[in-house]
Amino acid sequence: MTEAHERTTAAPPAAEGVCPVTGARAKPVEGPTSFPLSSPVISTVAYASDPPGYSLRAQQNHGTVVKLPILPHNPTVQLSAPDAIRRVLQGNADNYARGAYYEAFELFMGQGLLTLDDGDWRGHRKVVNPAFTPNAITARGAQSDEAVADLLDRWAEHARVGRPFDLFTESMKLTCRVMGLALVGKDLSQDGGEFAQAVSVALEAIFKNVGSLDKAIPSFVPTPYRRRVARARRTLERVVAEAAQNVDLGVGGEVATLIRESDLPEDALWADLVTLFLAGVETTALSLSWTLYEVARDAGVRERLEEETDRLLRGRMPTARDLSELTYAGMVVDEGLRMHPPVWQFTREAIGDDVLAGHHIPAGTPLLVSVYGAHYNPEQWEDPERFDPERFRPGASPTQDRSAYLPFGGGRRQCIGKRMGLALLQQTVAAVSGRFRLSLARDAAREGAFITLFPKGGIQVKAEERHR
Repeated sequence: MTEAHERTTAAPPAAEGVCPVTGARAKPVEGPTSFPLSSPVISTVAYASDPPGYSLRAQQNHGTVVKLPILPHNPTVQLSAPDAIRRVLQGNADNYARGAYYEAFELFMGQGLLTLDDGDWRGHRKVVNPAFTPNAITARGAQSDEAVADLLDRWAEHARVGRPFDLFTESMKLTCRVMGLALVGKDLSQDGGEFAQAVSVALEAIFKNVGSLDKAIPSFVPTPYRRRVARARRTLERVVAEAAQNVDLGVGGEVATLIRESDLPEDALWADLVTLFLAGVETTALSLSWTLYEVARDAGVRERLEEETDRLLRGRMPTARDLSELTYAGMVVDEGLRMHPPVWQFTREAIGDDVLAGHHIPAGTPLLVSVYGAHYNPEQWEDPERFDPERFRPGASPTQDRSAYLPFGGGRRQCIGKRMGLALLQQTVAAVSGRFRLSLARDAAREGAFITLFPKGGIQVKAEERHR
């Protein structure tokens, strides 16, 4: 996965219906035209029942720039064409704002790193950036090493008694610990899963806040869903309040300290900490879960991982110093992120008219950048349904456009935690493969989707110690 900085270049404005690059007349964006798929109500129900499946079917049937008749913002244009994505995120990024869909994010995230448009966002990013530099990540290496070692020790007990366990639950314990220490100097995995549950509920609530049926029920009615959301908010408020009051956060906790000592608005501590929790805890846990799931299903990949870890590590735990040598583990992580991008789509809104991949985009058009569609685009990826880490072998000539792969977003708004997440994923995949052989305890996992792609019902596995 490239670490190259993606520059944003100035782009000429687009005259209505004219490509600013070639001068060619642009065509309107098309979508389903016949009933029932042309109906916003029916399409919205179909989308809600299987968001990733609906997204891929729209791409297959109508192309990589397609009009979706879905509520509440009808029509919305879905993008999975790499040149269109590149223009939105890089070539003409100043023409694209967060948009109406991002209003739902303010339910938990307020005005912070994710929800602010570029002018205000830069100040927040500058304040927290020192906590995510390579040196800062290396300085916290001992915390990650200990967290991964404790994860393996728990799994050894599961293996000893032959007990199945859920990969996602275990992965969340790891990321709540590592991210908690990095952001607020506290292990957030020690509360019986309360914080992990709060993160998952918050992401569900943000997704549903766009067009949930609960919104039709009077606000004073305490539905079970609303009670879950209120509990989640109280948990997150408690964590942020403790970070605000704790003068000495010790090793880690740089983000809370940096924000407290900055000139950012008073609500930045809440907005930015919650944003980073929601953007980093569950997404990293899901990436780890799905990647290990794919390894458990593929004997060839598993054997190559075992060969690499046995040869390089000789039974010891991997550390940050080993990551550059664990080439195949890195390839496996990259392919896991392609097949199961944790944030599978994100939104923008056109400020002025533009042309994307030959299609006219009027000002005010809401856009869905489909990471999932880009990662499964058969025009970019050969046999995209197959788990194949060889796609990411260093030095290999890529067959796809760079903008067809964006598990961390792209352009100047690329995920700030990319390096930290990749390091933890690679280290954990190598550590698990060196010590255990995982097997599925039940049939294939089913994908569900809110903001993230999660396994419905979890991923039940069994672990077998490789070296006794």
